[in-house]
Amino acid sequence: MASSEDRHEAAREVIRQMGFDEHWDAVVDPDMPPALLELTMATLRAYQRADLDWLIAAGHPDLVISQPPEFPDGRDYFGNEAVVDTLLDWPRQWEHFQIEPRRIFAADDDHTVIVALHKGRPHSIDIEVEAEIVFLLRWSDGLVTHWDMFLSVDEALSRAAERRAHHDDDRAAEGDGRERAQEAGAEEARPDHR
Repeated sequence: MASSEDRHEAAREVIRQMGFDEHWDAVVDPDMPPALLELTMATLRAYQRADLDWLIAAGHPDLVISQPPEFPDGRDYFGNEAVVDTLLDWPRQWEHFQIEPRRIFAADDDHTVIVALHKGRPHSIDIEVEAEIVFLLRWSDGLVTHWDMFLSVDEALSRAAERRAHHDDDRAAEGDGRERAQEAGAEEARPDHR
């Protein structure tokens, strides 16, 4: 079994081979919310430097990376090493694997959408394959909590909307609980309360 440092160096090499260059900067929507734009640009800079340590630190300890369910061997990766596991899995299944950026924009204040063309030759068959893959990164407190992969922008936007609705429901429930606690506290504080 490879040591952690060997795995990390192999993941850095995968990043270097993918060629994150100035073309990535050119497809970033400058009208993204400022905090999200800052996180997105910092992430791109880390990929351009092959700064795996930064990428790992930018992931939440409970990070979940999910491949599309349509992939034959699609799976989920969990935790601090999820980025390393992903880099050592998917790109290494291909010869001459490349990702060409198409568009990077915000779905909302918490989600970055990255649209890119993935190209390569699978080891298992002798044909060149290319497909548009959409990444959806969810940020919370400056950390990536979810990194989902989809086969269309519509699927990614739908997932972002589901998460936003769920988050809004959670916040509303928390607010209701606080209001009930405040009302109960006010009730108990009344002089005629027994």
